[in-house]
Amino acid sequence: MTKYTPIEYKPKDYTHLRGLVGITDEQIEVHLKLYKGYVSRTNALFTRVADLSNDGKTGDSSFQELKRRAGWEWDGMRLHEYYFDGLKANADELRDDNAFAKKVIAQFGSIDAWKADLVGVAKMPGVGWALTYLDPSNGQIWNHWVEQHQNGHPAGARLLLALDVWEHAFAVYRKPLPADRAAYIDDFFANVDWKVVAGRLA
Repeated sequence: MTKYTPIEYKPKDYTHLRGLVGITDEQIEVHLKLYKGYVSRTNALFTRVADLSNDGKTGDSSFQELKRRAGWEWDGMRLHEYYFDGLKANADELRDDNAFAKKVIAQFGSIDAWKADLVGVAKMPGVGWALTYLDPSNGQIWNHWVEQHQNGHPAGARLLLALDVWEHAFAVYRKPLPADRAAYIDDFFANVDWKVVAGRLA
């Protein structure tokens, strides 16, 4: 009988994320360490779940709690990949001829209006993620708040842009402390790879 064997995830290489505007190399290192922890815990969790499943223990409380935890670890891994994949040093501004820009201009009236909407989400009290989604069924684009990694994601929507506003994203990136979330958000936009964001439309 063939056993359930999960596929191992590998941390992606983000060594190119050096020299960003405002967001220091030190901050990126801190953030990447946290991301790699999510990858490691996702693999360990999937392996343990597979062992329990293969042993016929799907009714066991350990199996059930691991299943509940899986969304936190996996989404923590994947959301960080969307975040890091969408950044680069020496990024260009978002121009009107970018495919993503065309979509937000058509819906929001201007790039600035869409950005103001997302910044409003990102500055909401609490920690979490400010996310831009596309509904592939009708082309709707909107900005969305997710607090816990595994909760609140719109089913079937396509994630276009991920802005991490958990404190670990900016806690050491400016000195002297305390870090400034508003300044971090400004710097985030200065480092977005808009070509990558546009590529997620398809």
